Amino acid sequence: EPPPPRIVQREGVVRGTASIQAPTRFELWSPDSGQTINYLHTTSAQLDLSRYKGLRIIVTGEESLDERWRSTPVITIQKITVAD
Repeated sequence: EPPPPRIVQREGVVRGTASIQAPTRFELWSPDSGQTINYLHTTSAQLDLSRYKGLRIIVTGEESLDERWRSTPVITIQKITVAD
């Protein structure tokens, strides 16, 4: 049976992905390390991630590895808040 979903909380800055091969159009990025933390995925048509571009957010959701991108996890957003 598959492992239980891994619910995580991550903080970072939202930015568009540069690669057309990235699993999603937006990523969570760490200004401190300069590294991509997670790719951001939403199943909600109401959630427009472009509104968060350039903002520091805290995101909670299920983290998994994309088949093609084993080195960078994808987080399916359950909750998103703008950090102060």
